[in-house]
This record gives sequence, C-alpha cells and structure tokens, in this order.
Amino acid sequence: MQGIKLESWKIEIAIPNYLVRATLTPRGDLMIFLNNLTYTSFNFNDVEMLPLGTDFQVKGVKQSMMNISRSAISYISVLEPDKAAQIQLLQSKRTIVFYTEWFAIRGDLHVNSETPNENLLDDKFHFFMLTDATIFPLRTMAARPVQKVPAIAFNRLEILAYHPQN
Repeated sequence: MQGIKLESWKIEIAIPNYLVRATLTPRGDLMIFLNNLTYTSFNFNDVEMLPLGTDFQVKGVKQSMMNISRSAISYISVLEPDKAAQIQLLQSKRTIVFYTEWFAIRGDLHVNSETPNENLLDDKFHFFMLTDATIFPLRTMAARPVQKVPAIAFNRLEILAYHPQN
C-alpha cells in the first residue's frame, strides 16, 4: 500500500514584527486545513524569520522547522501560482482592501455573492482567501514581502479595517 504524498508549498507569513519565509505541507485543501480549529499552531519547514522593523538587533533566524501559533498569523501568502490554483474557492468574488498594523493588501475576496459588505468576515472561519493580491507596506521595513501574490489567506482576527474597492 502506498501512502498519500503531501506537497510542500512555498509561502510567506506575516506575524507580529516578523516576516517568515518557509514551506508548508497542508494536510488536504489549504483553506480547510487552516480553518481546522484542532490545530492551535502550524508547522513550517525551511524557515527564515526576518524582522520587519529597521531597529531590530537580530537580523534574522534560520531554522529547519518552526511552529507558529495560529493566533499570531496575520496572513499566509501562497507564492506559487500552480499551488494557488489548487485551492478550493467560491466562484463569486469582490475586490477588497484589508489593513493590518504593517500592511494594506488589495485583492479579490472569495465570498458568497449575497454577503453584504459590512459582514464579509463572519465568525464561521478564521482564515479568508484573497486571490490576485498586492501587498503594500505601510512603514519602512527591513524585510519586504513579495508584493504580488496569486493567493493570500488572511486571519480575520488580525484585520484592523477593510473596505470594498470600486
């Protein structure tokens, strides 16, 4: 009997004060995996953790493996278009801008077409997917994220504000 082969995905993660470049091996569909509340943290491999601020004394940390708490993750960018194409998404979408402490991110939020703009981030899920996203840093940074990404999963608890983009 042959086991299931899980693929590794190249990703970037925003956590408080750090940008993390790593690989993730989701167990099944990415959005189902990220929204599975039995995981309080996620395991990442080939990790490089870089400070966002220009005044940090440590220039970065490289580790073969690191666990990151679900609650600390602002977003996870999927860097590979072929992996992003594998994500199961609702067909309906609208262009949204999300704001975090460090970034403004514009992209297509995949959400039910009947959902009103004032209730896009309901509490059924922790992570919501944007596609065709552009990341705009709001401050001077020591490490800059990839600016254009095919998909980005957002932790709704880390979104400070949002608005539809017309």
